[in-house]
Parts: sequence; structure tokens; C-alpha cells
Amino acid sequence: MKKFIMFFISGCSLLFSTVYSQNILEGQYDVKQYVLDLQISNISEFITGNVIMHAVVSESSMDTLVVDLIDTLVAGQTYMVVDSLFINGIQKGYQHHDNLVFVPVSPPLTQGQAFSFRIYYHGKGTAAAETNYNGINLYTYSGNTHTCTFSEPFWSKVWWPCKQDLTDKADSVEFNITTDTANITGSNGLLKSTVILPGGKAKYQWVSKYPTDYYLVSFTVGPFGEYDTYAVLPGGTDSVFIQNILFPSSPYYQDHITAINKTKQLIYLFSELFGTYPFKDEKYGYSIVGTPLGAMEHQTMCTIGYQAMDTTSMPYYSYYFWYVAHELAHQWFGDYVTCGAWNYIWLNEGFASYMEYVALQNLESQVKADYWIQNAHNTVMSQPGGSVYVPDSLASNENAVLDYRLEYKKGASILHILRYEINNDSLFFLTLRNYLSDFSFSSATALDFKEVAETTTGLDFTDFFNQWYYGQGFPFFDIGWNHYGDTLFLTSDQITSSAATPLFKTHFDILANYASGDSLIRLYQGTNHEAWKIYFPHSVTSIEFDPHYWLIQHHSVITGINGADAFNWMNVFPNPAKDRINISVPAENLNGNISVSIYGIEGKLLLTQEIVSENTEIDIRGFAIGVYVVRLSGDGKSGTSKFVKQ
Repeated sequence: MKKFIMFFISGCSLLFSTVYSQNILEGQYDVKQYVLDLQISNISEFITGNVIMHAVVSESSMDTLVVDLIDTLVAGQTYMVVDSLFINGIQKGYQHHDNLVFVPVSPPLTQGQAFSFRIYYHGKGTAAAETNYNGINLYTYSGNTHTCTFSEPFWSKVWWPCKQDLTDKADSVEFNITTDTANITGSNGLLKSTVILPGGKAKYQWVSKYPTDYYLVSFTVGPFGEYDTYAVLPGGTDSVFIQNILFPSSPYYQDHITAINKTKQLIYLFSELFGTYPFKDEKYGYSIVGTPLGAMEHQTMCTIGYQAMDTTSMPYYSYYFWYVAHELAHQWFGDYVTCGAWNYIWLNEGFASYMEYVALQNLESQVKADYWIQNAHNTVMSQPGGSVYVPDSLASNENAVLDYRLEYKKGASILHILRYEINNDSLFFLTLRNYLSDFSFSSATALDFKEVAETTTGLDFTDFFNQWYYGQGFPFFDIGWNHYGDTLFLTSDQITSSAATPLFKTHFDILANYASGDSLIRLYQGTNHEAWKIYFPHSVTSIEFDPHYWLIQHHSVITGINGADAFNWMNVFPNPAKDRINISVPAENLNGNISVSIYGIEGKLLLTQEIVSENTEIDIRGFAIGVYVVRLSGDGKSGTSKFVKQ
């Protein structure tokens, strides 16, 4: 955003003719500490108080200070008003518009110069119509009225002035909350003091000395109860304080306690796999709030809905997700190491989602983990396209950044595929540990992670990232096989759900079953059609494709190939088509029972019809616009093609 800025100081106007960019101006300083001092109610989204930002000039000079703070997002609902502001104790003039506060600095501050900025303000930072999940939320649950914050990705500025730059973490955060003495509070770090004030008020001082990104700063205020415990870390000589504010009168209270105790196992597991819990000198814990579902990985204290405190065995859940495992994993993947821009939200949400699978695999059962990953794959394949990478054109779109299908489920699924490609769990988890170590308490991009993975494993992941991360869609595998003597013949024809990615170069597994057992065969597909002859002295009775659910894929398996290419015997035209398609089959292939099946790109069977002539016309006027898969089978052969319905 660029604009000409005019400031009014003591009745005089000062015109800046330079065209300013928000990013350039905010990039002129490095935040060292935030000190929030706010009066917060449990029955209203209205707040008042001040925020101090301690910072250092990072460019050659700074003549304008810019911070993020809404002015009016929704009239009468969401607004913040600046009362006064100071730089180094000196009151300054300012402009507040377009959700930014602009402050002239004269004389300019020079590179390396430390300064403090203090802003007094008030307003109503409630959830706004522009987005579903932001700012200060007011809930009543189990007789308890309370407020809490949800600020990801862009909405810290709805309730407090800050620098919304993912690459500039504050070295420390202090949060002073003044509220009624009937309330207790939750926030980042440790509760250092509670001071009783006149008028039935109390001030709670929370302090975190770990680097913290702006959207991870939070509060919860209300007449809660508290439940505290400790989690033992690997080695048995150290532990983590687990502090929780919750509802003793909730019908789910015992479930919440069970989930908190389950968290101890999760902290131990993740510390073993990824390195010690990164905020161990402060705490972990939960603020349980009055929305049924939803959660947010606020640093050291997750804010979570009362039905999201799951242990995978609660009656209102299946194994499609595990909130408690997900939010704890974020303390490593998202809080400890944060995506450097919202384009790379996969590094937060995809990784934390995959740790649900890892937790199920290690603490529950492989059956539950398999159920989880199959559901993830099905969610991904419910639509044909979409990239995990968020392009610049969508990086300010909340729905794109927090796309459940792509960032959470496909993001998790491609990390699962990376684990398969590495084909060595020790190296896979070492890759994750190295990534966290290299970018500890900082931020990273997807390319940063790619470089760590390549350095750790010695493998080249260029194709992997181009097709699974930057690319779109998923593959269809049409597998043919037969067994003669001591040779297993296999063919694979691959098409994809999106023209944006015409081929997925990937390994895949074939499980060959025979009378006395089975054998797992790992193959690599580097072109759309591949054929293999494999020495196999056992008489194969059947084969299974991808039996352990590594890949996002649809597949079909046909027996009876003759060790040669029997797939290029079908033509579908016109393509694209509007009303009808024609399927042409050579006459020599009509000597058996041949049928055509048409599938939606997500794999749903839509039509099956017998083929009795060299040319068969099919009416597609009832089909929605999109991509469809055509599959012919019969006489021991199969063929697969695609067409586009306009």
C-alpha cells in the first residue's frame, strides 16, 4: 500500500512528498520487547490501556514510525482510537488511517539507535464481519462469561498496536492485565505477580522471555478455575509446568483433565522426536474457552474450545484429527520456528497436522494412524486442484492461508510422502530436528526446509517440491500385472487430476501376495507410462497398490497383461467436450466383454456402460464442468484417459 502522508503537529502541517510503503517503513526497525498494559473485562470486548514497544533502528535512518492498528474495521463493532503516543517519552503527532498509525520522527533516528514507542488507545476489538475468527471474542459457557483472543493470521491489529511482520519476533513480551478480582487470567509465559488494586480490581503480570511472533500474543479473562500439573521430560531429570484455566462445572471437565494428562505423554514423545519442548523454562497449558471447537497455538498457552480437548477416544470425535496433539506440535512447528511469510503456512499447519498422525502412530495404534491418513487423502482428493504453496496474490486472503483441505490435510499428506521418499525414519526425524535447530526462535521458508532436507539426507527434492508443494492435484495409477514362470510383469499408466502437474515422479509400493506369504516391491515412476519385468519365483495370486497409504492417489489394478503395453487402445473425443463424448475402440479389441466407466476426478464412479461397437457415444450433458476419468476394462486389458467437460 502506497500513499502520500500529511501529519498535523501543533496546528502546523508537514507534507511528506515521498511515496511510502508500509513494508518498507515497518522494516526500518527491529522489535525487542512489547509491554502491554490493558484493562480487560470478561463481559465486554472493549479494552483500554497502553502498549510500549522497545525497538532498534535497523536501516540507515528512520524518519517515520509505522505500526499496525485498525482505525475502524466495522463501524460500531470493531474500532480502535489512539488517545496519545510518545517516542522516547516525547509526545508526537500522528496519522491513523487504513489500519496503520504513522508517526513522524524528527530528527530522524539513526541505525542502531534504540528507542521506545508508547501508545495509549481504547476501542472495541471484537470479531468483525470481514473475517470469521479474529480479535477479542466474548463467550458464555457453563455459567461463565469470559473473553479471549484469536488473532491468526492478520488480526492482532484488531486489538493491540504491533508490527505484523512474521520475521520480526519480539525478544520478550510482558502483558499486564487489569480486571475484576473475581476473574483469573491466562497469557504467554509465567505469571510473575498479582497485585490487588482499589475498586475490586487486580493486575496480573505475565512475562515471557522467549522470542514471540505478534499473532501468538494472547489473553483469556474470566471467572475460571485452574488445574496445574507437570510433564516429565526425556531423561527424567527435568519437567515442564502445565498450567490450565478451565470450567470446573463443565460436563466435560473430567475429559479435560484426561486430555491434560494425555498431554504429558505428547510432550515426552515430541521432545524425544524433535528436541526438548522449546519453552520448558516457562510452561505449556490450555485456556479452555466457550466455543465448542477450534483452537489456537498461542505460545506457551493454547486457547482451545471445550469440545476440542480430545484424547482420540471421546464420544464426539473420531480419528480424523487430534486437536491436543496438533496444538502442542505447533509449539515446535509454528511458535519455535515460524513460517517466514503466510505463503509458507505449510510449515506451521501442515507439520502440526502431520504430528497428529505421528502421535496416533506412537501413542495409540497404526490402525488409528492409517485411518487418519486415509481421511486426509480423501479430503485432499475431494477437489482436483489447488496448491499447498500460497501465491503472493492470495497471501493476504485468510481463507487461502487457512485452507483446511490444502494447508492442513494436503500439507500433512505431502510431509508423509516426503517421509516415504526419504525411506529412513531416522533420517526423516533428523531432518525435522535439524530444521528446528537451524531456525530456532526464528522464521523460515519452504526453501529453507527443502535445503535442510537435502543436506540431511543427501537427496534431491526438486521434483518433489515442484509437484507436491508448488504443483496441483494428485495422480491416478492404472496398474496392470501378470505372472509367467519366474517373472512378474507390471505396468503403470499415470494421469493426474490437474493439467498444472501432468506427472508425479514418485516411488510407490506393490504388495505381491502368494500362497505362502507376501512381498513388498518398491518401484519408481518417472514417466507417465512405465513397465517392469521382475524376477519373482513365487506364483502371485494378487497384488495391492500402496498398501500402507503413503501416497495421495487413486488407482486401479487389472490382471492379465501379456508383458507388453496393452493400454494404448482407446480414443476419447472431442476433448474438451460440451454435450457428448465418443469412445473409439479398435475392432480387434471387441472380442471380449468390454465396459467403460467414468469417474469424477475425486474418484467417484458416475457411469458404467458396455462397449459393443468401435464407436460409442455417451451423453455428458448432466455432468458438471470439470475433469473426468474414463476407464475401459475387459478381455484382460484396461485403458485410462481423461476428458474435460466444458
